[in-house]
Amino acid sequence: MVSPGNALLFVRFSFALTFLWFGALNFTPAGTEIVEGWIEGHALLSGLADQAGSAAGALGIYQLVMAVLIGLPIPSGSFRRIGFAMLGLHAIIAMSFLFTNPVWLEAEGGFPAIGSGQGLLKYLAMLGLAFWAGSFENTRMFSHRHSEMRGWSQPIIWAGLVLVLAWIGGMKFTASEAAGIEPLLRSSPFFFWLPNAAGVQISSWIIGGIELATVLALLGFWFDRRLYRIGLGLAAVTFLFTLTFLTSFAGAWDADLGGFPVLSRAGHFLLKDLPLLAACVALDSETGRHGVWRRG
Repeated sequence: MVSPGNALLFVRFSFALTFLWFGALNFTPAGTEIVEGWIEGHALLSGLADQAGSAAGALGIYQLVMAVLIGLPIPSGSFRRIGFAMLGLHAIIAMSFLFTNPVWLEAEGGFPAIGSGQGLLKYLAMLGLAFWAGSFENTRMFSHRHSEMRGWSQPIIWAGLVLVLAWIGGMKFTASEAAGIEPLLRSSPFFFWLPNAAGVQISSWIIGGIELATVLALLGFWFDRRLYRIGLGLAAVTFLFTLTFLTSFAGAWDADLGGFPVLSRAGHFLLKDLPLLAACVALDSETGRHGVWRRG
């Protein structure tokens, strides 16, 4: 089992890398285009679409400052907690776009068939992880010092993992999602054989079934430590495999801007699985011998 101190280091690394990358990309045309797409679809902000470049720049500065504060290797936790507070606010605002933008697949009947909003679902786990990591008073050598927030943040992280795996796993049983993951599977050195062996739709069903089985195992959070650990392990493997698509799937990079390191929309979605992997590590570190989960 990973110690909470080491888990905290991995969480900090994951968020710092993710949002340094996102923040820098917001100063590119690719970042501006993504921000413009979300603003145009927003019920309240669509009139600001002409200012998308400025909005992307402001968001980029916010994300870069946040990432630096989270990853800064200094003994005091004060700056780090400011960074995690900024992350929490960012996650809440990001999730609000689920209610203001057309993120549902009309081809599959609309809600609850989710399309472009899949990446937004990942922010709930990030929100809980921001609370968890922000609860530590100091660096890992003082990881026993924490606030009560360390306890009640864990169900939020858990709910975020369940939300992502259940919703996106359920989407794997639709034709739209099967078509969407086909190019990822065919590009992968691990899964290239699956569409040919089982067909595209059945391949999608298999992956969706694994994700839903992971959700069932994660329910052990409330009553069975061993089952819960199995669920965390399956979730971690899922996110690890998803991250490998960044190296195999050409569509993860913006070809118009020269490819790597400029992420496309798909690349943004895939990279967000790094903090979700960190969420699995954080929850595993809190699962002690004498209980299903440690409550602070």
